[in-house]
Amino acid sequence: MSRRRALPLWLAYALLFAAALGLRLAVWRWREPYPLSGDESEYWQQALTLLQQKQYVELRLMRPPLYTLFLAGCIYLFDSLIQNVRLVQAVVSTLTIFPVAALAHELARSRRAALLAALLFAASYTLAATATELLTETVFLFGLSAVLWLLLRSARLLREGGQRGPLVCAALAGLGVGLLALVRSVALPLLPLGAVWLLAQPGAPFASPRWRWLARRAALPLAFAAAALLLIAPWAARNTLAYHALILIDTTGAENLWLDNNFSAASADDPLGRDAAKAQLYAMEEDRAGRQQLATRRGVAEIAAHPAMFAQKLWGEAKKFFALQHFDELREKRAIWVPPAEVWAKLLLGDGVWLALLLGGLAGMCFWPGWGQARRPRGLLPWLGAALADQRTLLAPWAAYILLTSLLFHVELRYRLPIYPALAPFAGWAAAALHGRWARPTRGRVALAAALAASALALMLLHRPYLAEAWMLADKHIALWEADRALERGDSRAASRSAAYALAMDDTSALARVAQARAALLAGDRVAAERAMDAAIAALGAHPQAHLLRGALLRHQGDAQQARAELAYETASLQDLQAWSWDAFAPLGGPPAALDVGGGLDLGYLRGFYPAQGGYRWSTAQAQVRLARPGAARVQIDLAPGRPSAAPPPTIFVYNGGTEIGQITLRDGWQQVVFSLESTTDVHTITLRTTTFRPRDLDPASGDSRQLGVMVRRIELVP
Repeated sequence: MSRRRALPLWLAYALLFAAALGLRLAVWRWREPYPLSGDESEYWQQALTLLQQKQYVELRLMRPPLYTLFLAGCIYLFDSLIQNVRLVQAVVSTLTIFPVAALAHELARSRRAALLAALLFAASYTLAATATELLTETVFLFGLSAVLWLLLRSARLLREGGQRGPLVCAALAGLGVGLLALVRSVALPLLPLGAVWLLAQPGAPFASPRWRWLARRAALPLAFAAAALLLIAPWAARNTLAYHALILIDTTGAENLWLDNNFSAASADDPLGRDAAKAQLYAMEEDRAGRQQLATRRGVAEIAAHPAMFAQKLWGEAKKFFALQHFDELREKRAIWVPPAEVWAKLLLGDGVWLALLLGGLAGMCFWPGWGQARRPRGLLPWLGAALADQRTLLAPWAAYILLTSLLFHVELRYRLPIYPALAPFAGWAAAALHGRWARPTRGRVALAAALAASALALMLLHRPYLAEAWMLADKHIALWEADRALERGDSRAASRSAAYALAMDDTSALARVAQARAALLAGDRVAAERAMDAAIAALGAHPQAHLLRGALLRHQGDAQQARAELAYETASLQDLQAWSWDAFAPLGGPPAALDVGGGLDLGYLRGFYPAQGGYRWSTAQAQVRLARPGAARVQIDLAPGRPSAAPPPTIFVYNGGTEIGQITLRDGWQQVVFSLESTTDVHTITLRTTTFRPRDLDPASGDSRQLGVMVRRIELVP
């Protein structure tokens, strides 16, 4: 039997690139409605100021300059639309699979290991989501992976007797470290770490005996350090001249030391005392040197004065570092609606890939045989030299440094990302080794791997009982799914039973109470429905569905003012609440004969529109309105094109159900159009299909990137 031909390497990477880009484009689309966070807004404004005023203005918390220059370049080349810059970062994130693959191949000398390491990066929802944040991490990870690859390559070429190659790779790695430090100062420890590791490598970059011993040993680390300082020194000199004190890159580390450990000013609302420390630092304005000195002094003093609180904080941050943070986010931000596909991506490709990276990386580090020596070195000094020259001596300390700095300051999902390039090559090697032959590990290595994995999992489970909660949530959401199916069938009893079971699984569930309210409305028990709505709002006040149901009930009872206040929660979620209300409000009665679109009382009778503004709504490419009137013969629509003169006038096709009843090309201004219904039914679903335009395409100064149809303010059935 002939063996199957292996997939060509170029095709494997092409497919991997396509899959990685596809995931990132999906997340890019999911995240489009998300506004910029505080840190993102600061970077964005700094880049705009640089472009508009040709002036570099420090942020309130000083940061390195290179990411701001990157943003300014993206804005200059691709416009100032935030989604465009997010797309650039999505491409950068996708391209990161190549230096990661090169790093893994340099470590393991295995194509399979390289592909598997790249696959972990390609499939990571965490990295895809990070690319939509206008922060440094995406660019930093690309550069970090390339720097680590260059360092490993320099050492390997040296071992193979190379002359110029090791020196060139070391110098390029140094330039990379310099650039990384100017993106995030967290990269600075790579300078001494990389230099010491290169110094420990056996052999010499030049074979000639005329070179002195010191030059032979120091050539690589000197080239590495000199290249890095070539980029760092000018910025450090600029800071020294501007602030009359040595500030190597920024003051972030010193200020965060105090911000994250200000225990004497801690309160229930501010457990780390950040706000109090920040107020004092901001009061010093541009005295960056004074701020750095004060923050360092106060941070060290706070830790020394409150060792128990510091230890307690370290313990809490250690548990959070290993946590399944997407699971945590979904549980802690229950009022934020997330598309079901993104929920699965968060759990499987976010937390799942993190688990694979963490456990696979730890196992790979423990079982990794090293450079492949035929026998163990004899004697303490040879053994120590071999240990210092091992790849783990470069990558493991970097991973430990990221862990320790996260504990010292505070843990956020993005702060642990720099550990990914250190873990991925070992995880890829470990996974590839399962398929092939590998040396049986010693008992000591097995014990170490088991201890590290058990410690990480223990910290994870001490943070949150994930297994129990996952089982409970699965049970609850199956019951909620059954309740939704019962509501679709019109079976109020089955819906009520399923909702009650879901509530028994999770007594804090607002969704279960909303399902109970809908079941009660379907059964005609409005008193029970109101109780369930009130309970849902009490359980989770920001959850919009209970507010919308209450608004629909108030509208039905004639309380227009209170109904408008509740129905305004339409904009409190990224969920398509027009589509949800279309079905959920049906048990409260039939649609009206006339609808003021955008009047605040239209929800439940329309879908496919944007939120109301000024007494009207913009339609999308297809929008629908449901109306009812016995004996109605015509539909009368008040609408306007609302387009600048540069845009072509919209053409609208009008349907009643699935039957086209007319079309019209609109002129400027509000106008009233009338079409015959050509139907004898009482309930009519009027559909508007129209050509769209995007304001941003016509006016670069506009921030509106929506695809807009026409403005609609009233639709009415007339005899």
